[in-house]
Amino acid sequence: MEFLDVTGASGAAYRFRSASLDDLPATAGNLILTTGRPPTLGYRLCAAARSLNRAAPVLREALVDLPEGRVFVRLNVARTSREAEHADIVAALAPDLDLPDVD
Repeated sequence: MEFLDVTGASGAAYRFRSASLDDLPATAGNLILTTGRPPTLGYRLCAAARSLNRAAPVLREALVDLPEGRVFVRLNVARTSREAEHADIVAALAPDLDLPDVD
């Protein structure tokens, strides 16, 4: 399993794991769509979802233009924590697309 460690604007560290669109869990969480590889990693999309597997259509649409894109997820069931982490991550990464709630 491959991991992606992200530091938010607050300095807090968040660990995401690589995920396949076909195996996204039904639990809530945050997700990041990246392109490239470190040190030239590009953050294309950051999102929060009440159900990660319901976010698959949005990700599939984004991947049409980014066939080399990779999806990373972080399980986070508590809505307030999920939203706070999302805002912290977006403030630090400035992704091309910010979706605070995809479902």
